[in-house]
Amino acid sequence: MIYVLFDYWDAIRGFFSWVGESAAIMMVLSGLMAITWLGFERKRRGSFTKRKAQEEEFDITKFLRGLSYLGLVLGIFVIWSGVIGLIRSIPPSFEYRDVTEDAANHFTCIFLIVIGITMFMKPISDLPLSSIIGLLAGTATAIIIAVIVPDSAVKLIAGVINPKWLLVIIFIIITVIVALTVKFYVGVLKTISKFLSWPPIAFIIMIFCLVQGFALWIWGVSIFGLNIL
Repeated sequence: MIYVLFDYWDAIRGFFSWVGESAAIMMVLSGLMAITWLGFERKRRGSFTKRKAQEEEFDITKFLRGLSYLGLVLGIFVIWSGVIGLIRSIPPSFEYRDVTEDAANHFTCIFLIVIGITMFMKPISDLPLSSIIGLLAGTATAIIIAVIVPDSAVKLIAGVINPKWLLVIIFIIITVIVALTVKFYVGVLKTISKFLSWPPIAFIIMIFCLVQGFALWIWGVSIFGLNIL
């Protein structure tokens, strides 16, 4: 896996740079994903607002299962977009930069982080989320180290140990530590995710994401234009 990252590093870096600069698009995609929550929760509960006295098990179709995995991956990108937007003060769209200001919309970034975590925790199948988060953390750490460590330092490290093997070791250590830590907090995050995917709340999230996303993307304005940081 690490060797593949080295071979396709420029493409990977370019893609994640684009994600970090596309908060408006991530908002629209989040709204579309919230539509799937409405369908799934409506079917599971048997009602838009109420929960069945005794929920019945139902077959998870390949389509729903595929959407659950898609939401997990999209959640990662949405979180990344929000975090990078805050850290680097990146405007959510080119139109927002030209019309409003050349800086991040803090409300949008924070909202993306929250909704991204919700999407990541939502998968309808029983996935080993702590292990997945650990793997992602290990991968992200390896990528970040590969980016920020200068070539001169790589040459010095190469005199002691092969840099690729060092990345593998770091990847394993971070993966194990994060997986064990996250295991204790997954329950709380799942509870929050279930609340936000409750059909009435999911409907509000869907509307807000689509309106805010298109407003930023097309007109360069925000429903909540005031930056709070």
